[in-house]
Amino acid sequence: MNKIIISCDDLGVSEETNLGIKECLIQKVATSSSIIANGNAYDHALNHVVKKDVIKFFGIHLNITEGKALNSKSINNISNNEGEFKFSAKKYFLLNFGNSKNNLKNLVYEEFKSQIFKVLNDGIKISHFDSHEHIHHSPWIFKIVETLGKEFNIRKIRFVNEKIVFKNYFKNINYKIKSLNYFKHMLINLSNLRIKNTFISPDYFFGLLNSGELNMEEFFTYLDSIGDDKIIELCIHPANKFKYSNKTSKKNHLKFYKSENREKERNILLSDVFKKTLLQKKINLINFSNI
Repeated sequence: MNKIIISCDDLGVSEETNLGIKECLIQKVATSSSIIANGNAYDHALNHVVKKDVIKFFGIHLNITEGKALNSKSINNISNNEGEFKFSAKKYFLLNFGNSKNNLKNLVYEEFKSQIFKVLNDGIKISHFDSHEHIHHSPWIFKIVETLGKEFNIRKIRFVNEKIVFKNYFKNINYKIKSLNYFKHMLINLSNLRIKNTFISPDYFFGLLNSGELNMEEFFTYLDSIGDDKIIELCIHPANKFKYSNKTSKKNHLKFYKSENREKERNILLSDVFKKTLLQKKINLINFSNI
């Protein structure tokens, strides 16, 4: 019997996201969620989701690519003079091939540390690390997260290990090309060759090639391709219908938050078909605290 962690990302990014995630957690089809400490709707998530005790532990969604930095040392370094993060995830990955990252290591460390302190000080129990745009899979950043894991005794992490299933790989090909999901999948797989993961992690991950447009059929085909007694993390981005303009400095992020696919993903999780298929396949739903 395989075990699945159904993990909702981006808690704290908008009220619509918070409420969509909350409903999926209350219905007990989602089992985990990770919170963005510098999210525009962080306080809303704290009051309307975290303090409602829908789950006991949350991941921390480390973030250095969107929104405002929490640490003052970040300003005019990894953020602009208004505090907005200024580097893309692609740049943080490309920095693995040069020495310029050496000047940024302490800044990234301090910013992540501020985010962890904020979450802990608000009484949130951290189950694991993951990150916005999977930035922790940049090898030099992964080492920083390892250091913080030892400091804060956080021993679990999302490890994006998404195997290729040929029945799925070329489905919805136009979307996967346009969204750069093929490129992201290749980049993370190459980066993983330089990472020695010392954390506890699920065996497999699903939600990179389909990021932003989850397909239920592809997900269950993926599960069928994996042997028994494995732990798989399904990464999903559910949200209620978008109603207002979220404050974000980058248009590509806003487009992602406003996408109708986020509401579709919420509806997939809450659908009777999804729940019945989990039962038929005898899937055991767990969270990060269970591994």
